[in-house]
Amino acid sequence: MQFVKLMRVLASTAALSLSVLDGAAHAQSAIDKPVHLVVPFAAGGATDAIGRVLGKKVGEVLGVPVIVENRPGAGGTIGIDYVARASADSNTIVLVNALQHTSSVKLYPDLKYDAIRSFRPLASIGTLRYMLVVNPDFPAADYAAYIRLVRAQPGKFSYASAGVGSAPHLVMELFASMEGLKMLHVPYNGSGPAMNDVIANHVQVSMDNVAAVPLVKAGRLRALAISGNRRSDAFPNLPTFAEAGARDFNVVGVWGVLAPAAMPERTAAALGDAIQQALKDAAVTETLVGQGIAPEYGPATQFTQTLREEAERWSKLIDLVKIKL
Repeated sequence: MQFVKLMRVLASTAALSLSVLDGAAHAQSAIDKPVHLVVPFAAGGATDAIGRVLGKKVGEVLGVPVIVENRPGAGGTIGIDYVARASADSNTIVLVNALQHTSSVKLYPDLKYDAIRSFRPLASIGTLRYMLVVNPDFPAADYAAYIRLVRAQPGKFSYASAGVGSAPHLVMELFASMEGLKMLHVPYNGSGPAMNDVIANHVQVSMDNVAAVPLVKAGRLRALAISGNRRSDAFPNLPTFAEAGARDFNVVGVWGVLAPAAMPERTAAALGDAIQQALKDAAVTETLVGQGIAPEYGPATQFTQTLREEAERWSKLIDLVKIKL
């Protein structure tokens, strides 16, 4: 009996190994020349770090070089536009945040590409949470007290963001509109300066992601709530927005990879498979976690649906709040 069980285990393991090898072989047979992974932001930043470690592993899976190209500018739209215009057989892809990608089309009305129709989604790779933070001296002990205070004094309090049209700006405006809050927006050139002024109490509030995490851990900022469907492992005592009372507010940044719409299905499928395999690599997941992203593979169909939902959400908000660059 023990021998039979052992043989079954060995057979199952062999079948799984063959399945993985078949997947890798399929990917390699469909891709026979270098892949160009566009990072639409400058070298040295978070997106660049993710792109380089992901590209390296995808290249190993495919058996071809993955060349990372930084094409920064105009909120990432220069690099994304380059990919939209790439030829079908160029193996050119781009790393994007769904929130930023879909909102850019509304914020930059002269863009030549469509956030949905101009691209073929390959896969999503993870999600980024947003945290409502205040200066430690802010006169509200928790989320409920914060809402009561700000609602009672419209226009008195201000919030900092990484800049007009940035993800933290859009997320905070969505939150404020859903909770009926009137606050003064103070834009900065990046999350770092924004966080510094909240710490200095020049501005009282902000909504941000990875930039806020070490500052909350160090006690330099106080967190009131975090987005996501469950509590963060890093902050087990911090309620989600739903737990705190904002049941209709749950925004996460979904990261993923896009290709030109004309890319052949066979090539796209091979790249999607390679991305899925790459997300199992420890170096890739560690880099994602280090940038505040929870690694999670999502197939092309799921990422497509995410992009459609995000495009509708941010288009409505930008029109409602009348955000202009």
